[in-house]
Amino acid sequence: MSVRLRVWRQKNSQDEGGFEDYEAARLSPDMSFLEMLDVVNEGLQRDGGDPIAFDSDCREGICGMCCLVIDGVPHGPGQGTTTCQIYMRSFDNGATITIEPWRARAFPVLRDL
Repeated sequence: MSVRLRVWRQKNSQDEGGFEDYEAARLSPDMSFLEMLDVVNEGLQRDGGDPIAFDSDCREGICGMCCLVIDGVPHGPGQGTTTCQIYMRSFDNGATITIEPWRARAFPVLRDL
């Protein structure tokens, strides 16, 4: 499957930031959302670009470090899940997915997501 990503990019906490578009292709529907971001980052690094910065720790739905806003919904589609528990099968092939940081005073944006 493939999706188009609109990703919030921000160089540091002082930067205004904005959305950048990326294509993610040859994805498995069984891939987690964070694994998909890893694949995108591998391509960016291979092409000499800066990887998308995002937090994650356990990737098991325990710690909550992976909190993102996906298509305007905290943690994305799915009830009672964290971002790392979202799988690409939750999205339609060819979908455009908007990814933003979790904006809260307790979680200031340091870079990107």
